[in-house]
Amino acid sequence: MNCSLLEKEQKNRFGEIYKQGQLPIILEIEHSVFGSDYGANSWTTRRQADEIARLLNLQSHHDLLDLGSGSGWPGLYLAKQSGCRIVLVDLPITGLTIALQRSRRDGLNLQTLALAADAAQLPFYKQSFDAICHSDILCCLERKRETLKACREIIRPGGHMVFTVVAIAPNLSTQEVAKAIENGPQFVRSQKDYSKLLDETGWKVLEYRDLTEECADVCQQLLMIDSEKKQELLATIGREGFQERQADWGDRLYAIKHRLLRRELYLATPV
Repeated sequence: MNCSLLEKEQKNRFGEIYKQGQLPIILEIEHSVFGSDYGANSWTTRRQADEIARLLNLQSHHDLLDLGSGSGWPGLYLAKQSGCRIVLVDLPITGLTIALQRSRRDGLNLQTLALAADAAQLPFYKQSFDAICHSDILCCLERKRETLKACREIIRPGGHMVFTVVAIAPNLSTQEVAKAIENGPQFVRSQKDYSKLLDETGWKVLEYRDLTEECADVCQQLLMIDSEKKQELLATIGREGFQERQADWGDRLYAIKHRLLRRELYLATPV
């Protein structure tokens, strides 16, 4: 795996986030805001997960890949709703372990596989999957083109990929781009917008949606509920952990309100 040092550091950071996500108070907040209780690590709400299932037209005989699956949201939820088989792929073992435990609790263990792998070097045969989903991972990866190309290699003809991503808004000044990078995910910057990257890696965009306002609403809810649950959060994750959460929500909300960042959804099929 040719991960950069920054990607390795991020892998370790996400491993800790996945563990923290299983704390009762964190799961309670997640359920209140997102409608899920997996220890979610993306901005995907339950309503959006239901829409992803519809866009993918998942059936019980389908094979679904959830890339950057974390602790299993929304992949395991999609498998439970549709009855499809699912492969969970991520790098932190912590998240995959939590996801497999959840799959057993949900009775999905016979239709679930988990694999630690690099998103840009997927170890699958060509045309292995009917559907692929990933939630807000391209903005956490340096090798975006390679990841989209790897996904293209393993999708079956007529299959579909749905993903969400936090992206820098277009037509910004150099100063505004710097501010967007400062307030966004670690690898939010992309050399090209995602519609062009998809086109160049063998995908055809079938649908595009701007989810920015919904993301802003989620940030506002998280800031409010974290404040209401401050004492419980301080007792479980400490002052530094609490301040880091507040900074994450506040930075994202600032960037959205100043039209520096947006959250996007793409539905694509192989050319």
